[in-house]
Amino acid sequence: MIPITNEEGEMMKASIIIPSYNAKERLYLNLLSLSYQDYPHQDFEVIVIDNGSTDDTIDMLSKFEAKFPLITLRVNQNRGIASGRNLGILKANGDILIFHDSDMIASKDYVRKHIEAHQEKNKVVCGLCWLRIYSFYYENFKSFHQQLFKRLNNPYTEVQQVNDIVYQLISEKQIKDGSFMNYSFEFDNVILFSYLKQTLQTYKENLTGYHFPWRYFLTNNASVERKRVLEIGLFDEKNANWGFEDFDLGYRLYKSGSEFSVRHDIISAHQEHERNYTTKEIKASTDYWFEKYNEIDYIDMLLSLLFDIASIFPPMEPIIESTHLNSLMEEIYEIRKLSKYSDLLDFFREMLQIAKKKYLKQEDQIQLNDLGKSIDFNIVFQKVNEIHEKFGKIHFYNAFFALNNYISNSFSTK
Repeated sequence: MIPITNEEGEMMKASIIIPSYNAKERLYLNLLSLSYQDYPHQDFEVIVIDNGSTDDTIDMLSKFEAKFPLITLRVNQNRGIASGRNLGILKANGDILIFHDSDMIASKDYVRKHIEAHQEKNKVVCGLCWLRIYSFYYENFKSFHQQLFKRLNNPYTEVQQVNDIVYQLISEKQIKDGSFMNYSFEFDNVILFSYLKQTLQTYKENLTGYHFPWRYFLTNNASVERKRVLEIGLFDEKNANWGFEDFDLGYRLYKSGSEFSVRHDIISAHQEHERNYTTKEIKASTDYWFEKYNEIDYIDMLLSLLFDIASIFPPMEPIIESTHLNSLMEEIYEIRKLSKYSDLLDFFREMLQIAKKKYLKQEDQIQLNDLGKSIDFNIVFQKVNEIHEKFGKIHFYNAFFALNNYISNSFSTK
């Protein structure tokens, strides 16, 4: 058994947390990529949580010849990805937690750069999150992946047939020498990724002055000090559905004082496959987070979530202009200092909730009478105009009426 300390008797530098569910072949390539890291293998451990898989993942793990300490945890019944990650965190010995999903392939310097990025304390390090790769071709790919794969037209040279419906496109040799990266590509088909790239051009890697840094905390490529996660609480297991559990942890890290850094040079590629969540699950998850953060203090989280669901659900058009989000949040912080407008911000919060329900086609849940009972609409719109004309809050003014127009069939303006 490999000890949990290095040759100098020091504690493990990092623990790589990998939850996995029915991803055996992609997980295998993930572990291979970690076997060829340029960082001392005795200084990091890998913890794989087999979250109720039915595809012989545990058998593959038992036979995998790891060059690093490998800990495998088997959960017989899938209790959600948050629960799986938490099991790994509680088992971890490393000072740094590196989150790396089962369907990722890491570059050779992935572990080293994550660890080196934590020379300063209280850092949350977010690696490149929009790189993609077709490591396998599945005959049951739906039209989106079929068309994208054809359009990329990559000249794969080492194709092997795994079974009747699966073809392996990337070889162990290509992972070892790093040439697999030649087949990777940036995924621009998600509004969120386009927004994150655009935001980086303005706020740079340290995100100075950016009010939504947790949006870069995607657990396919991110790291944080273990003690910080234990201090603020782990992933929220109350929501067992897929979606935004990483944003939730990132949000709490941000609000408790952690500094965020985005590192383009920390690279891991997502292995493409059909999604393993349903529309029903992501809607249930969205409902949970909107309820959890349904207070004025958390308007920034509600704004973020409302924008992010536009990356998933049709018509995939954000209600509030993405380039105005940060300026809007700055104005909301200033408005919060003026007690006169607290009821206006509470109304704005309720509008975000209604917009979410409409976007997810939950109009039957909108209780218009309850909204109207506590608010005089004449006063609301008077105050919106007032903060625009008196204080120059143009972004709040525009956001308010963008929401109003979007949900205009839910209540009438004056």
